[in-house]
Amino acid sequence: MQRWTSKLGVLLLSVAFLSSCAHVSNKAEKNAIPTDPTNGPATATTNVTGDGDAPAPTLDSFHLQEDKPSNDKVSEFDEIPSEVNPLVEKWINYFQGKGRGHMERYLARSARYEKLMKKVLRDNKLPEDLFYIALIESGFSARATSHASAVGYWQFIRGTGKRYGLEINKFVDERRDPEVATQAAADYFKALYSMFGSWYLSMASYNVGEGKVKREVNRLDTRDFWEIAKKKRLPRETVNYIPKYLAARLIAKDPDKYGFGEIDYLPPIEFDTVKLNEPLNLRIMSEKMGLNYEDFKALNPKFKGEIATLSNNSLTLRIPVGTLEAAKLAANESKVDKVEFVADAGDTQEYRIRRGDSLYTIARKFRTTVAYLRDLNDIPRKKRLKVGSRISVPDRTPRVSKVSYKTQAPSTVTTSPADSKPVASNQSQEKTEAMVQTNTAAVDGISKFYIVQSGDSLFSIAMKYNTTVESLKKLNSIRRGRVLKVGAKIRLPADVSDNKDETTTKKSQNSQDSTQKKINKGKRQIAVAKNTVVKAKVKRQPKKTYHIVRRGENLEKIANKYDIDLSDIKSKNRIKNSSKILVGQRILIPTVN
Repeated sequence: MQRWTSKLGVLLLSVAFLSSCAHVSNKAEKNAIPTDPTNGPATATTNVTGDGDAPAPTLDSFHLQEDKPSNDKVSEFDEIPSEVNPLVEKWINYFQGKGRGHMERYLARSARYEKLMKKVLRDNKLPEDLFYIALIESGFSARATSHASAVGYWQFIRGTGKRYGLEINKFVDERRDPEVATQAAADYFKALYSMFGSWYLSMASYNVGEGKVKREVNRLDTRDFWEIAKKKRLPRETVNYIPKYLAARLIAKDPDKYGFGEIDYLPPIEFDTVKLNEPLNLRIMSEKMGLNYEDFKALNPKFKGEIATLSNNSLTLRIPVGTLEAAKLAANESKVDKVEFVADAGDTQEYRIRRGDSLYTIARKFRTTVAYLRDLNDIPRKKRLKVGSRISVPDRTPRVSKVSYKTQAPSTVTTSPADSKPVASNQSQEKTEAMVQTNTAAVDGISKFYIVQSGDSLFSIAMKYNTTVESLKKLNSIRRGRVLKVGAKIRLPADVSDNKDETTTKKSQNSQDSTQKKINKGKRQIAVAKNTVVKAKVKRQPKKTYHIVRRGENLEKIANKYDIDLSDIKSKNRIKNSSKILVGQRILIPTVN
């Protein structure tokens, strides 16, 4: 077996990290998942049937202190076998080398969902180690989307997702929900294991489709995944899928051993829920509760925009632990009269279909993918675009330049055009932007404006300037549901005053003179801080030395290389049997004084 796996491994090294499809994160390049030619459930020709549109069960709450798994075996299925062969070793080497940055990011995310997802798997009597399938499928990104339109943590295509009870429409996509999508994946894996009686074959089916795997099992009369792979009867990416999973599981379970001991893990998710019977605006509700909108949305990632809609005449929202009463009050003030899609700020804009347009040409024009457009607009594969209809596309509108606005002293509202002075032409762009970021109001002629900052809403602006949302809407002709864009100018009523101490207005005459002093002082502080950081880094130079085990090496060779006693290395690394070190293992070299 080693001979054929070694040769096959050479061919597979060029395959990139994640496996189900060519995943693309829609938010930022730093979350982009590298291309991989493998095909997961996105291309599976599945015959396994689910429960149709039956909704998946959900948890009323999830508290970390209450999540205490029993030591008793709860799985009704066999445990997933562990195996190390040349293909697995090659994937370990990939994760430690070229794919290290991806693995570090995905390990950091994994901590947020591990306890929740493993509880769902445990409640379904499944092995908890299926959790690591989501690591190689999506890197634990809710917004991971493949070119084949597979979405979310477990990379379901629309048809398979709906078959297993996931709600997918213009407002909601439960493939992005860590709990509900895991329940659907659990149902899918139970069906696959019932068909094959083998976890390796079940995983291969999750990747390429059970129809293909079933034909090869019958053709070769074997349920040994490695034997089928040896015959080259499965796609290369499917042969690659199992060793990739095994390598990722080994690293995730013992990151120190494989050189991933300094990961900055995200805090685990926990929540309560509130049950409502009317749709509402999530952004308004988060403001009423005093929560960061992005954090609130991260608890409820299934909603595509700001509007949370009803499902079966009810709405269940996740909220921070211990905030039930505050959530009920905020929800009562966040109801919407009309249910219409409101994209998150800065995410999308409307585009009118023209003659000759296709999803491909539109995707190229707005620098996105066809899969993302289908997902965003709930467009089935065979549906044709109608000329004149409108769809949502990524907002690529250039942001309004902050430098173009006239600025004044920080935290000041003036009423006379003589008090508003443009920034001196010889000031640097960094100084200008720093002044604008601290400035909240600007003057244009005799009108007063507010420059929208990140996280602003009409409610927060109205509160700041002692006015009302209705006054701002009327003055700026803002329709219900319109999203404020960062950098835009909001006209303020003539009689507004800043909510801060009125004495700041009197100080505005001298603030221009002090601005330059503040900038110079800030520069000096930054210089001192940088110098301090540099010194701190020099002092914090790591004293520990590590050696990554290479093929053919043993502890004796490593000890001779560093001129250290073998017993010292064994003691420092708590190694009892020196013959059991693995290729890629990180060995701490004792410091010689």
